[in-house]
Amino acid sequence: MSRPASYLILHHIVKSGNMGALVRSAAAFGIDEIVVVGRRRLPTRAAVGMQSCVRRTNFLRLRDAEDYLRERGVEIVGVEIDASAVPVEQHPFRGDTAFLLGNEGAGLTDAHRAMCDSFVRIRQHGHARSLNVNVAGAIVMHHFACWAGYEERPIEGAKFVPKELQTGPFSS
Repeated sequence: MSRPASYLILHHIVKSGNMGALVRSAAAFGIDEIVVVGRRRLPTRAAVGMQSCVRRTNFLRLRDAEDYLRERGVEIVGVEIDASAVPVEQHPFRGDTAFLLGNEGAGLTDAHRAMCDSFVRIRQHGHARSLNVNVAGAIVMHHFACWAGYEERPIEGAKFVPKELQTGPFSS
C-alpha cells in the first residue's frame, strides 16, 4: 500500500509571510501538493528555495479546487478551534487528506466550513487565544506526516538532507 497523499489548500491567507512560512512547512513535512486558490504567485520571502519542492496547482475559484480534490478521493479537513474538532494528536485521519486553514483574523469562512469533511484543532494550554496560521499549519502537517509514516529525512550536521528536487515547473 502506498502512503496517504497530503495537500495544503491556501485560500484567504492575507499576510505573505504566513503564506511563505506555510510553503516552507509544506516542503518540510512532505506535503504532496499545495492547492492555491485565487492567487497566481506565492510569496518568496519566508519560503526561499521551497516553491520548487512541492507541486502546486492554482485555481481561481474555491469550488474548482474542491472539485479537483473530490475527483481524487481526498478528504478535506478544516483546521479550526471548534467544539466539534478532534484534537490533532489523536490522528483522526483516514487516507489522502487536504488541510484547509482559516485566515489570520476570522478563521474559516462559511464556504470553507461547508466543504470540510471534518475538523481538527490544536489543544492549547496557556494564555494565547489562538496560534498564528502558519504555526497551526505546521503542527497539523507534522502530525499527519507522523500518522502517515512519512520517512524522516537523514541528518547531516545540523540540517536534514532534502530529497532530490524534481525538475520542471509545478504550477498549472
